[in-house]
Amino acid sequence: MSKKIENIDVEVNELKGKSIPTWEVIIPNKKSIGIIEKVENRYRATTTKSNNVLYAKSLEGSINDLLSYFALHEK
Repeated sequence: MSKKIENIDVEVNELKGKSIPTWEVIIPNKKSIGIIEKVENRYRATTTKSNNVLYAKSLEGSINDLLSYFALHEK
């Protein structure tokens, strides 16, 4: 019982003025799905809706984790 496959367009915007490298992942014209911060050589993604925390070794991995979480739990 899998869901229908669909593409999700996203924007990744670097947030300036933060003490650590920070990015916001957004679905254009809809909403923010999470914030990614680089902490101790890892990327910590925090979901916007439920504040769950996911860790990854790369920025791309962290973006994919947020998208997967959004598709499974928040959509």
